Amino acid sequence: MLNRKTILAIFLAGFLGSMIGVIGTISAQAFLFPKDPGERAIVKEEGPIIPIGEFTLNLQGGAFLKAQISVEGMNEKSEDAIVSKKAVIKDRINTVLSSKSIQDVQPEVREKLKNELVEQLNEVTNNNVQDIFFESFVYQ
Repeated sequence: MLNRKTILAIFLAGFLGSMIGVIGTISAQAFLFPKDPGERAIVKEEGPIIPIGEFTLNLQGGAFLKAQISVEGMNEKSEDAIVSKKAVIKDRINTVLSSKSIQDVQPEVREKLKNELVEQLNEVTNNNVQDIFFESFVYQ
């Protein structure tokens, strides 16, 4: 038969072990599996910045846009893929931008425009573009 000290020691060991397990599980879930996917830091490689050129075009509805655009490649290897497709990239940019109205190029929706352009350019370059930069952006 077990004495009181032995029973108390077994109970405390089980309780402490359970508590450590619960705390460890909660901590792991909080740090490894955030509720919002945006909380997890995405580490991306800095790629080369490649100037594409200046674009002056008419927007839908009669306004015009003048923009200086560069793109960021995924990595050093992507520069060749981007440079070799520069004419097609310029055509895609012209097509996308000329299909927009003045409301589609406003600062509050410009991120959506950038995402659309990156998606279009990745179709041309086999996913070698990670970002697009408007070095200048004037519309009237």
